[in-house]
Amino acid sequence: MFRFSLQVALDVRERQEKVKMKELAEALSVRQEIVNDIDTIHENTRNADRSLDNMKRSQFFDLEQMRFLSRFKSRMKVVLAHCHERLEKAEAVVEERQQALIQASKARKTIEILKEKELKRFKEKITRIERKSMDEIAGNLFIRSKNLGHT
Repeated sequence: MFRFSLQVALDVRERQEKVKMKELAEALSVRQEIVNDIDTIHENTRNADRSLDNMKRSQFFDLEQMRFLSRFKSRMKVVLAHCHERLEKAEAVVEERQQALIQASKARKTIEILKEKELKRFKEKITRIERKSMDEIAGNLFIRSKNLGHT
C-alpha cells in the first residue's frame, strides 16, 4: 500500500490554494461591483444628458430642472472619479491575489511532482519484488520438475 511521506504537506498546500482561490474570487467580485457602479453612473449621466437635450429642444424650458440635471452631472463626475480610484485599488488587490494564487499553485504542484516520483519509485520497487518472486517460483518449479523427471 502506497503512502506518500509528504501527504500532510500536500493537504496543507491544497487548502492554502483553495483559500487563495476564494480570496481571488472575492477580490474579483469587488472589482466587478465597482465596474457595475461605473456602468450605472455612465448610464445615468447619459440619461441626464438626453433629458437636458430634450429640454433644450422643447419649448418647455424648466430652468430649475436644468440646474438640477447640471448639478447631477457634476456630482456624477465626482462620484465617477471616486469609483475609478476604487477600481484602481481593486485592480491592485486582484493582481496581488492572482500572484498569491500562482505561488500557492506552484507550491502544491511541486509537492505533487514529488508524490508522483515517490509513487513511481514505489511501483518500480513492487515490480522488482514481484519479478524476483516470480523468478524464484519459476526456479523452484524448474528444479521440482527436473527432480521429478529424474526419479
